Amino acid sequence: MTIGEMRIPSEVLDWLTRKVEERPWSSAREPRTVIHEWRRVTGGRTMAAALTARITPSPRFALVVNAADVEREYVAAAKDGVLTALLSQSFCPVLACEIELTNLHARPVEASYAAFYMAAKEATEKLLGVVPGFEHNIDWDTDR
Repeated sequence: MTIGEMRIPSEVLDWLTRKVEERPWSSAREPRTVIHEWRRVTGGRTMAAALTARITPSPRFALVVNAADVEREYVAAAKDGVLTALLSQSFCPVLACEIELTNLHARPVEASYAAFYMAAKEATEKLLGVVPGFEHNIDWDTDR
């Protein structure tokens, strides 16, 4: 399939269809909010991004980013990081939820696509409780 000039391999579309349309959706057990900063020193440059993430159980999926003064590229990166974490949880995607990202901090020299992607991905993993130090927060009961 071709969308605009981008070619999407049929295997990727098949996987996404199976993952999102044919599998039940998991949810969060309870609402949770985390504040997360990602920072890496890569030789002569420091990359960093910070944000606040909130998850709430919901029968419908929603991803809201409140970032009026943040570059579109960084907002897209944050969304990509969230979706990567939600779709990569075992056999059922965690999509029966609402995710809200706020307080995105883009420091002019340190901000990058990679920094916002990683900040949002790691924040979402904390929301789900799939990293050490955070209580498990995925509701695998897909019979709702």
